Amino acid sequence: MLILAFETASYKEASVAVWNSEGGFLTKAFPMGRDLSSQLVPEVKSMLGKEVPDLIVVDRGPGSFTGIRTGLAAAQGLALGWGAKLVGVSRFDFYPRDTKDENELLLLDARAGGGFYYEYRTDGKKEAGFCKKEELAQKFPDCSCYYGECDETTLPGKRFVSLDGEPDAKFLIALAMEKMENGEELPADAIYLHLRALLPKNKL
Repeated sequence: MLILAFETASYKEASVAVWNSEGGFLTKAFPMGRDLSSQLVPEVKSMLGKEVPDLIVVDRGPGSFTGIRTGLAAAQGLALGWGAKLVGVSRFDFYPRDTKDENELLLLDARAGGGFYYEYRTDGKKEAGFCKKEELAQKFPDCSCYYGECDETTLPGKRFVSLDGEPDAKFLIALAMEKMENGEELPADAIYLHLRALLPKNKL
């Protein structure tokens, strides 16, 4: 089996990975810039050679608006041309819950002075969205702990769970395989949640 993955939702660095059940991983990282769209497909083709992937995995966000669009467009085009299956994984799924005994808040860097959040509550309710940094404490007064792409100063007085590193395309493949084995649905539609995606253009 041959799997190709695009991780382009990060604001820091994009990456591509190819996994072959017989030969292991090949990975390539790119700076997140204007050249990403022109770099992505040629680099992928050089990594694959004449091989065609059976499965393409893409990070559907939330994250970099341009990065998500670029990754999805490349993945959709290649999947269509190659007849490969296309699945998507949310960036929220990169960071597992710390505990189910507390109201938890997962925060991802959204630039623009805010963050993408995913609130897990002990009553089973979940909510995702975008929030300005200065509004977090007021919006989530019952949150017991928080974690993700943030630090201990983001929500003073709350328990902060430190995480090491940032997942890349290689991790994306492993996560998608785990979810498919569990029978989970993996739609490949974008999760933007950003202020630019939520407000009409004349309101920006």
